[in-house]
This record gives sequence, structure tokens and C-alpha cells, in this order.
Amino acid sequence: MKKIVALASAMLIANFASADVLKDSLQPTKGDTTPSVNLDNLNVGAPMRMVPPPSRSEMAVIGSVNGKDIIKKSADDFLKMATKGKVTDFDRLPKKQQFDVLKNIASSVVIEDQAQKEIPEEVQKKIIAQYWMQQKMQGITVTSEEAQAFYGQNKQLFKGKDGNTLPYDQKIEQYIMMSLKQQKFSAELMKDTKIILK
Repeated sequence: MKKIVALASAMLIANFASADVLKDSLQPTKGDTTPSVNLDNLNVGAPMRMVPPPSRSEMAVIGSVNGKDIIKKSADDFLKMATKGKVTDFDRLPKKQQFDVLKNIASSVVIEDQAQKEIPEEVQKKIIAQYWMQQKMQGITVTSEEAQAFYGQNKQLFKGKDGNTLPYDQKIEQYIMMSLKQQKFSAELMKDTKIILK
């Protein structure tokens, strides 16, 4: 028992001695009046706070699906959408949750790969063109006033089966607004187009 107490005392003294050596090494040298690091108020018994690792750039590769690299931006975007903006940084998640996010992203990657393999290229081009056109048309505005003016100038186009002019209502307005959007889109699209017949 005495040996154990003696050994523990020796270790404690050695620890204090090494702490003093560390503290002394951080103190100023002769002639210098300011300490390099002030350890007077150091609380070695205080609980340690875990500092999260730094977040990687949005172009960092965070994993792969069937050999296709997945970048951090894809995971951040998925998180932002899935959590309605509450979580936006993939690197702040525990590893298990990171893997779950990657699994969710994997399904869309596999769907895209399979679609590219199984849908003919001509059909893919048409789908892409239609998507592009829809996106562009969303940016085109047509007002109710424009729709009413078009209806007023073109009442003969809005006849029912009985030959009578259809009254201006919400259904007619929606139809006219869509037609005017298409006209505006087509005019914008073709304004600088050069067509030559040979």
C-alpha cells in the first residue's frame, strides 16, 4: 500500500513539474516583460467543448453512387429542401445521418442514370426542350387587362356550339392568358432568328 501511495505521489509531483515546465516555457524570457501566454486563470477542471470540424467547400466530394461523385452542394441543397431550411450544412450532421442523406440522393442519381440508358436520345431532347420552354414561360407575365382586351378584339373566336359568343369568364381568361404567353414566348424566341429558304 505504501508503494502505491508513494508511486501516486511521485506521479502527481511529476505532473506538476511538467505543468510548471510547460508554464515556464510560455513565460517571457529575461528582459521581456509580457508573457507569451497567460495561464494564471486556466481552469483544467472545466468541461471541454467540442468544436465542430470546419465545413468543406460546396464542390467537395462527399461520396459516390455507382462510381458517380456526389458533391457537398447537392447534399446541402437536399438538406435545405428536406428540413425547410432548418439544416443546411451536410458537414454538421453525424456520420449516420450523412449516410442517410447520401442514400436519399442516391435514388435520384440511379433514376437519372436509368432514364438516360432506357429513354431514346430523341425523346430526351424533346423532354429537355419542353422543360426549358416551361421555365422560360413562367417568367412571362400576362395581365387580366391584356386578356380582356384580346377577348374584346376577338369575340368571334369565342363561339359556343349554338353559334353565340361565349361570355368572358375565368375559364376563357385562363385560355387567353396561356395563348398570349405562348405568343410572347414565340415572339421573344424568334426575334433574332435568321431563316433562309434555299
